[in-house]
Amino acid sequence: MSDEQFEFLMAVNEYKKKNARPFPTWTEVLELIKALGYRKVAEPQSLKPFKKDAKPKKVSSGTHKEQE
Repeated sequence: MSDEQFEFLMAVNEYKKKNARPFPTWTEVLELIKALGYRKVAEPQSLKPFKKDAKPKKVSSGTHKEQE
């Protein structure tokens, strides 16, 4: 986890505690991001697909054991 991700996670947790909200709305998340100092400074770009660090292991049908 990057320092930036950790800072965002801590800010969300603080927001949830202070506002007794288990799940902030997307509007609230945007306000939280702005409160952290983020501003739109560039033209929009297409979103890149999210890639996980590791591939999930395949499960063979019927045996429920992981393949190597």
